[in-house]
Amino acid sequence: MAQRLLVGLGAAALITAAAGALAPAAFATDLAEGVSCSDRSCRNDTDDIYRIQVRVHCSGFGGGYQTSVWVNSHTTEPTQVGCTGRWVPGGYSLGTPSRNPDGTWKPAPMEKNPDRFEPSYLTGIDYLSAVVDNSGRRRPGAPAPSGS
Repeated sequence: MAQRLLVGLGAAALITAAAGALAPAAFATDLAEGVSCSDRSCRNDTDDIYRIQVRVHCSGFGGGYQTSVWVNSHTTEPTQVGCTGRWVPGGYSLGTPSRNPDGTWKPAPMEKNPDRFEPSYLTGIDYLSAVVDNSGRRRPGAPAPSGS
């Protein structure tokens, strides 16, 4: 039994390692001249601030959402997006039946089950577009935009 378990675990480790080696490397998505995003960050080599439209993919319910992130001029910034979960009502189930003093059965009562939390996890980010947006969303200390 122990030998089969070790063989099974070894095979699973080998398959996992092979899958990791064959996974595609993260590549940059060029959105505009001097603006690119890869994995969970965006780089802006221009003098302008860019608003980048992203589609966030989440596990579980809903599937995801779209949002915008801003990248200051001459910076590389993390794409700060995430997925939340939701509370699912517990519903009701039959409780335990009980006996009456005369030996007959009392019907089982309905009992409320506790609510439960279903987490959702980030499964991917699509970088859709980038547009110049020098509307004053610049962080303190970031270089001023040139307006070009």
